[in-house]
Amino acid sequence: MIYLVWGSTYLAIAVVVTELPPMLTMAVRFLLAGGLLLAFAHRRGDRAGDRIRPRHLVQAVVTGGLVLVGGMGAFALAQTRISSGLAALIAATVPLFLALFARGAFGERLSLRAWLGLGVGLLGVGLLVDPGGGQLPAILLALGGSAAWAGGSLRSRTADAPRRPMVAASLEMLGASLVFALVGLARGEAVGIDLFAVSGRAWFGFLYLTIAGSMVAYTAYSWLLRNASTTLVGTYAYVNPVIAVGLGWLVLGERVTSRTGLAGVLVLVSVVLLVTGRPGEPVPAQPTSGVDVFAGSRRWHRIKRGVGALPRAARLYRDPGVAPYRSTGYDPLDAVAEDGWSAPEPEVTWDPYVPAELDDPAEDRG
Repeated sequence: MIYLVWGSTYLAIAVVVTELPPMLTMAVRFLLAGGLLLAFAHRRGDRAGDRIRPRHLVQAVVTGGLVLVGGMGAFALAQTRISSGLAALIAATVPLFLALFARGAFGERLSLRAWLGLGVGLLGVGLLVDPGGGQLPAILLALGGSAAWAGGSLRSRTADAPRRPMVAASLEMLGASLVFALVGLARGEAVGIDLFAVSGRAWFGFLYLTIAGSMVAYTAYSWLLRNASTTLVGTYAYVNPVIAVGLGWLVLGERVTSRTGLAGVLVLVSVVLLVTGRPGEPVPAQPTSGVDVFAGSRRWHRIKRGVGALPRAARLYRDPGVAPYRSTGYDPLDAVAEDGWSAPEPEVTWDPYVPAELDDPAEDRG
């Protein structure tokens, strides 16, 4: 479901931005998605010990503005000039920027496979950037969105936010909606809007982005993080672009040139090399999802040394007492001891699918 929903968000954005102003539309999208998610998440978890503070609201505006507006907003603007398939291929370069930032900002030593992935990825990006194609500004804007999503996501891991990730994510969406609205008003998008002239197809795309693209996909992605391996979850990074290109060709009749196809193959090969060449590295969610969450956190200690301690907001929330999930290298309770609190041991219950231990045969013979 993650593959299909997130892969189709590029198609939905392409439909929406042809009739609705991109920045104001994203403002309403995240206002609705963040408000509904906050209403659902606020009453769950440690409400007394994890209250929303004023500083959390300030950080939500800053982080939401950088990650969602700088990242997702750039793609919304770029898709007024480029196809949904090309936007998806550019969004696939996020792991490339993460590797560059890890090397340049944090001094991480990359494996040979990761270096090879960087080289192949840069070659693919070079093919995507066609100076004579008339789309250079939009392509560069989308590349800037990938870089902003990667850098902003790294920054958000150390931001002062509520410990419950769903609450933190909802506040980030609400903060981003404010910044989106300010940018949209500054661009003059409120002038001449005729909502009654908007087609049903555009309204459906807007609702799809709000409900399926953000809320449903966030819940499904969070469930996958707890129940599947990081390697499996991270495969979306090179599957979703293929789905997006296919849907753009099938539904919108977008043309895929040989140059774009070759560049796309190189970018996807680069993503595979980077994801597999940096085992245990967090894999961020797709930019158009508006979901600031990572798959995996095994090697965050390197980033912690560079920018400070990793807050619990970077880890998925789990109610105390719930039996642990299958190990995926992403344990949300492995660092709570530093705050002086530890979760109670989960109650051991009988599982009918696990055979009980046999009694000692010596006792039976006695």
